[in-house]
Amino acid sequence: MLIGDILRTQAEQHPERIALVFGERTWTYVQLNAEVNSLANGLLATGIARGDRVAVLGRNSDRYVVIYFALAKLGAIMVPINAWFKTDEIRYVVEQSQSSVLLFESAFADRVTPLGLRKCVYFDENEAAHLAGHWLLTRLPPPTEPPVAVDERDPHIILYTSGTTGFPKGATLTHRAHVRHAQALAAATAQREGDRAPIIYPLFHTGGPDCVLLPHFLHGGTCVVLDGGDPIKLLDAVARHQLTSIFCVPTVWRRILRALNDYPSSLLPHLSSVHRCLGSSDTFPPALLNELLDAFPHADFYQTYGLTEAGCLLTVCKLTRDDRTRLDSVGRALPGVEVRIVDEHDRELPFGEVGEVVARGETMMTGYWNDEARTAEALRDGWLNTGDLAHLSADGYLTIAGRAKDVIISGGENIYSAEVERVLKQHSAVRDCAVVGVPDAEWGESVLAVVVRAEGARLTADEVIQFVRARLAGFKRPRYVEFIDQLPATTATGKLQRAELRRRFAAQYASDASLTTGA
Repeated sequence: MLIGDILRTQAEQHPERIALVFGERTWTYVQLNAEVNSLANGLLATGIARGDRVAVLGRNSDRYVVIYFALAKLGAIMVPINAWFKTDEIRYVVEQSQSSVLLFESAFADRVTPLGLRKCVYFDENEAAHLAGHWLLTRLPPPTEPPVAVDERDPHIILYTSGTTGFPKGATLTHRAHVRHAQALAAATAQREGDRAPIIYPLFHTGGPDCVLLPHFLHGGTCVVLDGGDPIKLLDAVARHQLTSIFCVPTVWRRILRALNDYPSSLLPHLSSVHRCLGSSDTFPPALLNELLDAFPHADFYQTYGLTEAGCLLTVCKLTRDDRTRLDSVGRALPGVEVRIVDEHDRELPFGEVGEVVARGETMMTGYWNDEARTAEALRDGWLNTGDLAHLSADGYLTIAGRAKDVIISGGENIYSAEVERVLKQHSAVRDCAVVGVPDAEWGESVLAVVVRAEGARLTADEVIQFVRARLAGFKRPRYVEFIDQLPATTATGKLQRAELRRRFAAQYASDASLTTGA
């Protein structure tokens, strides 16, 4: 169960079948496998070996997919970096993962150069960039399978997620975990041989590779790589390539529904190829699910739930045009996954009672990279503690009730309050602060910073927003700022009562929610 074997097998069994499309470039399985092998052998010649960590910074492209499989065939551990990260965030990931090499798109040179790293390589073909001190990653022969013995239990990837302590943590997953997840998801969603899907999720996230790329390649399907969630480009790709499956977050689905209103009526019949719609990242409002089932009459909709540490998805709920009885549920556990609900002492609760979701199975992470303390906290007695609150029905359907941790989900991105607060407290005019999520019609939630000014300090909302934006990825910046004299009283243990802040401001922003455009 190796990532590289998925591609190699398809190249042998379906060499001329289209594997990947990016813009005007098209790759058959045999072409893509040869390109991957050439790159893997080139990286091997530079000294990259099995077990080495290799950081990768870039946006969605066919080149990114080639790097993904090349590193897998070498047994090197890929460390994807969020393309919205700023220099300090990039530095943290590279250093914490102990990456020996950073592969990056030349467009990110302004963020990479200040790092002063010894070995940085830009992987696009923009030679005009003249990147002093960096060298270009090019395709190198031979296109034969690289002579590296990789074990399915080897770590394949380290995916960094925001942390409750204010610093990201690297969820480490093996080859076997990813292959098992691809098999389980394909089975649970009735994947067909030759299905065609767009990759809308960023490839540096778990959603792109684990929910689209690998399940489709496992069955000889075709993936059309898109950079971003532009709804018109997506609909055009569906019509042009007769795509059969679409998987994206609620924010993108809302944009698709709006775009359909203005889409040329002559092209609408070309969208009938879609027979599977999927969504993840947060619970879908029932009204949105109903709209989607009506807008794509030939498709079933699969609502899902998961997290990076679980290898991506834990549950799937199938909805059809004629059966909408489970609109409020995220479904049953994937094949090979166990899910249960426990109390604060890890005791299993009866059906219907709300508690924390815990899960186990071969798709789970092995732990957080180089972080025994947080690994022990997350993985207890073989179970992954998700931090999400839910209840389970007697027939195995899971319904999310809330979050045990201070996490905000905005447009599919997880934002932990502690990370934004850590940065805000570095501002000399901030005496204290708290960060919570408030309702947003477009993004699901937006970040609200509640700030207590230092005595005598002058500080505006825009200054707060720009201070965070200069130091963290744009999607983590506060969209709203409220100034108050004192934060709500903390508990006896010193824990801030965020629920009080959410209650205080939720209604205000729910009624005032307006649409925004990106981070």
